Amino acid sequence: MSRTKTAWLVETADGVEPFEVAWADLTGPHNATPFQNFGFMRLLFEHLRGLRPNEPVVALVRRPDGRPAAIFPLMRSRRHGLVWLRTDARPIDYCAPIFDPGLSPAEAGDTARAVLDAVPDADLLYCNRMSATFGDAANPLVGLPNAARLRLSAWVLRLAGRNRAEVVATQTKKFRGHLRRSLKKLASTHEHGFTICFGDAIGEAEIAVFRDLRRESAERKARGNIFEEREWHDFYRGLIEGRAAPLQAWLSRLEADGETIAVLFGFTDGKRAVATLTASKTDHRSSFTPGLLLFDETIARFHEMQADFFDLSIGDMAYKRRFGSDEVPLYDALFARGILGRLYYALWKVKTGIRSRMKKIADE
Repeated sequence: MSRTKTAWLVETADGVEPFEVAWADLTGPHNATPFQNFGFMRLLFEHLRGLRPNEPVVALVRRPDGRPAAIFPLMRSRRHGLVWLRTDARPIDYCAPIFDPGLSPAEAGDTARAVLDAVPDADLLYCNRMSATFGDAANPLVGLPNAARLRLSAWVLRLAGRNRAEVVATQTKKFRGHLRRSLKKLASTHEHGFTICFGDAIGEAEIAVFRDLRRESAERKARGNIFEEREWHDFYRGLIEGRAAPLQAWLSRLEADGETIAVLFGFTDGKRAVATLTASKTDHRSSFTPGLLLFDETIARFHEMQADFFDLSIGDMAYKRRFGSDEVPLYDALFARGILGRLYYALWKVKTGIRSRMKKIADE
């Protein structure tokens, strides 16, 4: 433990395990997504410890009276001749520290600086792809001068407090018509069905189908396939095998004449379901838009299960807006120490200023 000059107390470790009690005290539905769930982070940092040269660093910040104030899950790495503490690892969509909901923006900024001061030789602390809100609560970092709006957004569909008809009504009228016509067209030519499996009910047969369709879809569209990458495949298997408990993986499928034509993979903390990986047939059956039909069926199932949110994750694909999702702005934030760190920060501010102007132009 170290006491910084601002009197915040900082504890660090190479994993989350020492901070399980504080994690439970801090996290809730209004200040963390399933990506910040303790089970998810435990599995992630177990995996990251084997991926050198980056070094996992988890920092717990306490108030002077010992109460937990913030947790920063980080990777220590060297880039551009500087030592970075970064919150972003590739499988994480929302790379935000976890803050006590009562923390003010100024206090949140102080905790970031305290972490930077507590880690030897660190020049920069970088938080990337932070959501502006968690449910109805604001992320305290995004209002600081150290934060900047990304061009990318996240998309979250609110289910709580709405019946199924009201959820469907959030879709654009044209999109609702498109889904109805696609489903009718599919039903007129094929026997079709929808299934969803959770946790250990996701068997090897389902995983094999998922892998095959992901591979086919990625190759056809010339896209990356993280599920097949040696670096991350074991991590996703860990999610499926329940090693991120209490978080639970789920896998939904749309079938036509007994053959899977779309798959959707994600995980849930019970109140928020996150869709992370998807794939669908790219042959003549793509005319049924099976991926969109599967999203619609999966959303309906989580609504039945009384989930509060269905999270379509980051990326500005048009279908996310058409489903009636709320746009959640994403931000990054940079904190610097030392001459070289502050010089890089000044260059970063210029970069983010240009990025902000380009986004305004794109939105006009």
